[in-house]
Amino acid sequence: MKRASLDDLTARAYDVLVIGGGIYGAMAAREAVLRGYRTALVERDDFGSGTSHNSLKIIHGGIRYVQHLDFARLRASAREQAFWHSAAPDLIRPLEFLIPLTGWGAKGPGAFAAAALLHGAAARGAGARAFAGAGVFTPKTARRRMNGLAPAGITGAGHWRDGQIDDANRLLLATLEAAASGGGALANYMNVETLLRDGQNITGARAHDEIGGATGEVTARIVLCCTGAGTGDLVATGLPEQGAQIFPTFARATNLVLNCRFSDAGLGLVSRSRSDAVIDRGGRMYFLTPWRGLTIAGTHESPARPGENPRDRAQMARDAAAFLAELNHACPALDLRQEDILHIHSGLIPADIDDARANVARSTRDSLVDHAVHHGVGGLISVIGVKYTTARLVCARALDRAETQLGPKRRAGDASLDTALPQVADSDCRIDDAASLALRLRTAVDVEMARSLSDLVLRRSLLAETGAFAGAGGLPRLRSLARQMGEYCGWDATRLAREVAACAEELGLTAE
Repeated sequence: MKRASLDDLTARAYDVLVIGGGIYGAMAAREAVLRGYRTALVERDDFGSGTSHNSLKIIHGGIRYVQHLDFARLRASAREQAFWHSAAPDLIRPLEFLIPLTGWGAKGPGAFAAAALLHGAAARGAGARAFAGAGVFTPKTARRRMNGLAPAGITGAGHWRDGQIDDANRLLLATLEAAASGGGALANYMNVETLLRDGQNITGARAHDEIGGATGEVTARIVLCCTGAGTGDLVATGLPEQGAQIFPTFARATNLVLNCRFSDAGLGLVSRSRSDAVIDRGGRMYFLTPWRGLTIAGTHESPARPGENPRDRAQMARDAAAFLAELNHACPALDLRQEDILHIHSGLIPADIDDARANVARSTRDSLVDHAVHHGVGGLISVIGVKYTTARLVCARALDRAETQLGPKRRAGDASLDTALPQVADSDCRIDDAASLALRLRTAVDVEMARSLSDLVLRRSLLAETGAFAGAGGLPRLRSLARQMGEYCGWDATRLAREVAACAEELGLTAE
């Protein structure tokens, strides 16, 4: 992929300008080029540097919707799960999940067995066979499979399969590559300062190139705003009369990468928090998912203030400590310690927040706003997704709305369901393997638009997530890698020091 310069972006008019380079923005750009539209995508920071990178890495098949009898959403989730698995089989693998069952009523094995049957019937023909086979284990099998983490009085375990993303960075890059190979122009570090408006139409955006330093106007017939928690503020630059109140509130979501492994399956843990806790999580289910010999624990949610930076290191540390305490409270046998944390994922997710009780309930519905319909201002569509799984589906619906203003060109129809994602370079490298590290660095810079040390460490490799800089010697290892990148990119001493300081702050490293 080649980063589009501001001159490239301002030299032509686009049919579709996508703002936001997370999975929703990337999937929207892919959908637009599949439909034959001239497409550009810009991201103010690095691709995926928000919530898309900071995920539990699970593609859901919709079994939880059985309890709400929401079979339409169940089938949609099963279909999208099958899409991801077929589009990127090297990056999505089936993973078995188990949750403890207690008693013989609504939380017992009979109720779950019925739910599993309903899910199998509803998903038939929509889901992939690799994810079939939900059911119930006996108490004996449940205790054995849960490796000493089963609660007292267990009467069985519900089991099913969901998809696990092996490398969320590569999956995002594959989606971006699909957009680029279809003719899309892509640029990270291209900050949209304001939307452009002509009468009752949004006509593009004014963008500042954070790398080149210039500012210019990118024109497009349709602007798709896929900027997550920043959507309200950005839309308000073009529709000040609407403000941000039409969009959902957001919560911080925290997942922890732990230096331990408890099972070959994802294990559900039922929170024991009482209603008089600061955040009422009575009965909340957390999951421990095995990943690359480690464990990802998720997801802990906390109320976020408007405009809050989810990557604020002090707040991340407080959320991680609170989550660790909740996990140990839910299952004392875990005996998790601060030193078990290799990496903290934090992002903002749409949520309903009860300010009086500081209670968080994550949103279950995506937000898709065609401002021509809702506010009489054409040329602008806003998308805020609630989960990774349905990014393609929601973006396809957004492009359906765009077609009412653009007119159809080359109908994608189900083509985006049937079109595989391109393969991208393997991101595996080891901090102590000079050859693999050098290859990863060159590929990240030359092919994947990495522009900073944090891009390389956090989003073009798994070094940060797998704890390459954890423990003693983390900062010296980071400095050594920075020197290699600096030599390759031609950084001077000032730039080198700045890169190390910024990345060390993101990783929570301190001087040794």
